[in-house]
Amino acid sequence: MSRRDLLKWLGGTGLLMAGGCAGSTTSPSSANQSLSAADLIATASSNDGNFALRVAFLNYPTTFDPARSDSIESIQVAYAIYDALVYVNPDLIPEPLLAAGWQEAPDRLSWTFELEREVRFHNGMPLTSADVVYTFNHLLDPAVESPMRLVLGFIAQVEAVDEYRVRFVLSAPNEDLPLLLGIPSTGIVPQGMSTNDLTAQPTGAGPWQLASRVSGESIRFVRNPNYWDEAFSMQFETLLYRYFPSIPAQAEAMLAREIDLIPDFPPDSVNQFTENPEIDVQEVPSGRYQSIVMRADLPPFYDPRVRDALKLCLDRPAMQDLVLAGRGTLASDQPISPIHPFWVELPLPRYDPQQARQLLAQAGYPDGLQLTLITAAIEPGMVEMAYAYRDMALPAGVAIEVITVPPDIYLTDYAGRAPFHIVNWGLRPSVDETLTVAYHSQSPANYSHWNSSQLDELIVAARSEPDPTRRAALYRTTQELIAQESYTLIPCFRPVLMAAHKSLEGFSSHPTGWLDYSGVHPVLSS
Repeated sequence: MSRRDLLKWLGGTGLLMAGGCAGSTTSPSSANQSLSAADLIATASSNDGNFALRVAFLNYPTTFDPARSDSIESIQVAYAIYDALVYVNPDLIPEPLLAAGWQEAPDRLSWTFELEREVRFHNGMPLTSADVVYTFNHLLDPAVESPMRLVLGFIAQVEAVDEYRVRFVLSAPNEDLPLLLGIPSTGIVPQGMSTNDLTAQPTGAGPWQLASRVSGESIRFVRNPNYWDEAFSMQFETLLYRYFPSIPAQAEAMLAREIDLIPDFPPDSVNQFTENPEIDVQEVPSGRYQSIVMRADLPPFYDPRVRDALKLCLDRPAMQDLVLAGRGTLASDQPISPIHPFWVELPLPRYDPQQARQLLAQAGYPDGLQLTLITAAIEPGMVEMAYAYRDMALPAGVAIEVITVPPDIYLTDYAGRAPFHIVNWGLRPSVDETLTVAYHSQSPANYSHWNSSQLDELIVAARSEPDPTRRAALYRTTQELIAQESYTLIPCFRPVLMAAHKSLEGFSSHPTGWLDYSGVHPVLSS
């Protein structure tokens, strides 16, 4: 059963509360009005029947152009405002969204997508194939600097067949194309809108449209009164994203009933929520991970013996206990998680500080190493992981100074630049995207700068392979190579942990962490 069919069924059985308030008449220009954060909260919290859904985040989004989304906050905003061609369901299976259906050509070098009719953007303009063509030309433009440009680089051309059919012409086959067209970064925008235009007035075809914002503090959305998908059923007329500097601040706000949902929190905070009878905690297995990155092109890490020594300094079960409170699943330094269909179980590297000492001595460091490890509180667990690893490495003679830098400059000034640092990765439904973004030698997000022509060839071969058995074999070799030779330590995969007030019903966590509010409604007191 598709998402659309399921929601229609739920509505028919009365499990979704029908009706709701009249659609908002907020004009697009209201997105830039100068309201205070207190005004926004008061508006969103009003008890006049316009129910508000209030969600907490750690950081303000870095962009409102979906093509440039490079943080979880930017992705969540894109997911609310912009619909993509495809919906990726919680089982990581692509379903129709703006595309009513699609078909791959016999030669596997083109795909044709049929668009939904009667879809309109927030500005009232109808969706046509020209908008889809423009969206992907914009995303693939080097000047836009989209993180997805390399991932979608196999797309040679996007052309309009007619007003409601679009053809993707590929330079090489890719079996993951439908999945890749379901990520928030590929949200469809109206033709002609530049990054600056989308920053000034984000305009998509999604269920939410921007109403107002206070930079660094909050964003208020209102329901799109003309949303095309009748299956999107919920009573909330307002969606408020508030930004707090820490998880304790978010927890305090939830307990004070200032917010309704915390979309991500560390496992060590679980008891704080589960002990409160007014709060529900949802835990969903995921493929999200945090990694310790060594720059393969800089000393002392470019010596493989140093790399291997630092791998021996990682006690994975202990890290799982310390950072995830025993939750999640252990990893072997490769990024494909057990929820992916092509995951391969590999032996866990052992914790052996004495062997690490010997390798360091062989590499010319008989007295040990002194290192600086950079981290930031961008996501829960990043700072805790740095200190835990510092303590694990000390018996091997590795003295690590942990430096925590401000989250708002971490991605621009440290990720991929610092010789030794912590990186947070969300789950990507496509295995091809997972590998290409973090490990391909041409990727700007290859933060370790480890370049392997063999790995590049494996990534391309696997994405092009139509036979599932042969494709699985290629991904096995890929995972083995990354586990053995990469300069990235991945101790475990994190689950999605969300806290929702029991005044909400109908919310279900997605393994990517993307926030889909379909069917969510408030519990009305009698």
